[in-house]
Amino acid sequence: MTGYLAKLIKAEVQKAIYDELPILAQLIDFHNSPEKDRQHYYDHTKNPLGNLEYYESLKDRLLGIGVPVEAVDIDIPDFEKWLISFPEIKSHYTKCGDVCIEKCLEHFLSFIFLKMTKNDIFIDIAAAGSPWADILNRRGIRSYRLDLIYPQGIHGIDIGADAADTKLPDNFASILSLQCAFECFMGDADIGLLREASRILNERGRYAITPLYLDDHHFVATSPFCDQRDIVIEDGAKKVWRDDGYQVPFSRHYSPESFYQRIYSNIPDDMEGKILYFKNLKDIMEYFPNQRIYCFFMFYCEKKFANLVA
Repeated sequence: MTGYLAKLIKAEVQKAIYDELPILAQLIDFHNSPEKDRQHYYDHTKNPLGNLEYYESLKDRLLGIGVPVEAVDIDIPDFEKWLISFPEIKSHYTKCGDVCIEKCLEHFLSFIFLKMTKNDIFIDIAAAGSPWADILNRRGIRSYRLDLIYPQGIHGIDIGADAADTKLPDNFASILSLQCAFECFMGDADIGLLREASRILNERGRYAITPLYLDDHHFVATSPFCDQRDIVIEDGAKKVWRDDGYQVPFSRHYSPESFYQRIYSNIPDDMEGKILYFKNLKDIMEYFPNQRIYCFFMFYCEKKFANLVA
């Protein structure tokens, strides 16, 4: 009876902890978790120079399952000139320390490959407090920023909306971009964005997701400091604990196969997509020492025949 009572008491105490103190319970789970249940076990961004073959293998896996991949070089002198032309971006991200150049590079790549001009209407999706739309407006490119944190509706350049259900008119914009944001689209919001982008983009429309987080395994990283009762992890994805200090509730990394299943196979019929693989990222890392740069992949999608529209 004593042993039975001890087990019963222990079970009741554990239940009380989980019911009343979920964060404490999660921290206990995190503390007791094996290495393979933590993000650092899968994370290759901390030493990308030592993992170039890893990213090459991901590119080959994409090609092997039928996802178009275009290998391109980043022009370093052009990037340097762009940084001089857009000093506000580098100033804004200086606070990010060893990922400052990575953040700047993401915006540069979106700007260059989306071919932004003064004839475009641009939306920075999941922008949070980014100054990017302001910066582009000052350069004559009509720009908005959209995020759930803004009041609902259009207020100046701010659009308060769910990116998968914006309530914007059809054909509202010509360009969308997401910089270090798409991985946070929980549940089916990643698939919903594809459909909504098709609807709100005009006949010249295109968008870019930078970086596209691809890894060997399909996993979702979540902070033990975030209430797990609010987290939705899709079937097939492994849940891993973030152990990098960022208290981010949800961050999805696709395997090539899960990217094909969730994203590439769900591109609407009026659009076509491909992945850009930046094959000279090693040169960027060496040019900017002590900076962590990991934007190996971009997902680019455009309306079919957009390049034929005047």
